[in-house]
Amino acid sequence: MKKKKKNKIDGKYSYIEHNIINSEAWKGLNIHTKWLYFEFKLRFKGDNKHNISFTHWEGIKIMTNRTFIKSKNKLIERGFIDIIKRGGFYHEATIYGLSERWRKYGMKDFVEHVDIKNIEHL
Repeated sequence: MKKKKKNKIDGKYSYIEHNIINSEAWKGLNIHTKWLYFEFKLRFKGDNKHNISFTHWEGIKIMTNRTFIKSKNKLIERGFIDIIKRGGFYHEATIYGLSERWRKYGMKDFVEHVDIKNIEHL
């Protein structure tokens, strides 16, 4: 009798749902922005949807400073992430949250602009 092979995934992993990939908000994103979204998803542990820590320094370790800023802003603009609390001095991390705003992207009731100046510093 043969033993059945178990499909086991070792290590960290992340996935993106088909409805995100097929959404209007996802279309037109460049590869750097998509990669950054995966980085946010890798930090999601199931219970920290609005408590994902990410420093600017960590961002520029995976892409250039300009690309990181543009990609992060595009994810906010399209409704994939939100800034919960801005990082501050001494390289404190900014706290982000995974957002569902992307579902309404392109619709009349989409919340398009988030004013970063109104977000509290840590």
